[in-house]
Amino acid sequence: RRWLRQLHDEIHVTSVFVTHDQEEALEVSDRVVVINKGKVEQIGTPESVYDHPATPFVANFLGSVNLFHGRVENGHLHVGDDALALGSTDGSDGKAVAFVRPHEFDLVPGWEARGGLPARIVRIVSVGPSAQIELTHHDGELIEVTIGREAFRLLGLSEGDQVSLRPRHIRVFPSEAQAA
Repeated sequence: RRWLRQLHDEIHVTSVFVTHDQEEALEVSDRVVVINKGKVEQIGTPESVYDHPATPFVANFLGSVNLFHGRVENGHLHVGDDALALGSTDGSDGKAVAFVRPHEFDLVPGWEARGGLPARIVRIVSVGPSAQIELTHHDGELIEVTIGREAFRLLGLSEGDQVSLRPRHIRVFPSEAQAA
């Protein structure tokens, strides 16, 4: 990948590189075209398509995500009995599907109803620089969280502990977009 990127920069020629490897596409390219069943879903820089996916397909295709089904009302995503503030919204209330990447959560020890989802830690894999944490929401849904290993150690959490999951970034789409 490094060699290919370097060659591309040295010869200053436009090229088309086709791959099914999302990481490779994001690392090597200046612009990415995400295609689903022959239809262009999104065109943009690697950063823009990863950080601001235009469709649920792009959000799910480019990297690991946690999926939540809920309802948007008054600037909040309601997942069961829990509500998450969305910040700015386009004003569209109704059924929605939301995506949160594993590294976009903060873990707060204990269950706090405000601003987070209550969850229980079921598995911790703390090897290398990151801790991979599997949790379950009260509805039984599995949620994956990734945080720095040292930050996780400082929280003093263990398997079985209750936490409040606070997403730092939520990508929300109307439920109809998921079906499309």
